[in-house]
Amino acid sequence: MSVRPERPHLLVRIAVVVAAAQLIWQVMAWLDDILFPGEELTTVNHVVNASVVFVLAVPMVWAARRYLDRRPWGGLGLTGAREGWRPFLVGAAAWGLPGGAAIAMCLAMGWSSIGAAVPWTDLVPGVALLAVLVLVFEAVPEELIFRGYLFRNLNTAMPAWLAVLAQAGLFALFGTTLWVLSEGWGVLAGRLPLFLVMGIVLGCVRVVTGNVWACVGFHLVFQTVAQTLLSSGDVEIQGVDALTATAFLAPFVFGVPTAMLLALRTGRWRRREPDPIDPEGLPRRGRR
Repeated sequence: MSVRPERPHLLVRIAVVVAAAQLIWQVMAWLDDILFPGEELTTVNHVVNASVVFVLAVPMVWAARRYLDRRPWGGLGLTGAREGWRPFLVGAAAWGLPGGAAIAMCLAMGWSSIGAAVPWTDLVPGVALLAVLVLVFEAVPEELIFRGYLFRNLNTAMPAWLAVLAQAGLFALFGTTLWVLSEGWGVLAGRLPLFLVMGIVLGCVRVVTGNVWACVGFHLVFQTVAQTLLSSGDVEIQGVDALTATAFLAPFVFGVPTAMLLALRTGRWRRREPDPIDPEGLPRRGRR
């Protein structure tokens, strides 16, 4: 006979995971300072940072799911590749279609121009490597933590729309704290609303598709395009303000409707979703 073990209160579980996530990123920053003191971000330390975060964050969520939630991994919504590839493409297109249309409009109207600052033989592999690093460093760990673990737990206690707002607030707190600790309080006004809006949109994509891979796809395309155009140094842009105001705003306005059209569903916004127990997935000490 199995005995259902008690688990920590919802607020305790959320606080532990958010604190653990913050600690993981601080450990990454500490190692970066030790291994690459005073250096600007290079491919080598980008790879090291991504590896540290991925290797620590994914097992952290696994441990929290098993020993704090005492629920199966599958309940988080990060499915296997067989079920996840379609939501992933929906999420990628939810950013890519409105973002690409806005970039095309900026170019067509003459508001901006984009040119390669390096040979194409360097640009294309560089963008491909950047996409892999964004996937490992940002998209998978952050979406697994916030739109996976935290959203799933919050949605057991509140409707999906409120869970979206709650996890977005936690995401904004997490991301803004990282920036304030590294850059000072001057970044607060710019970073807090950015992370809050991003968290809301990604949470909405999670509700619409019911799959964390959709959020990973959206996050991956957004950050790969943004970092390639704005910070890689591989691309020269004239009219960057117009590009930022249109191309990077459009996906956050039209991304969720795009996801609804592509997924052919609107999501369950008013429901609290139970998180069923899988007795075979419980730790051994929870059994008799």
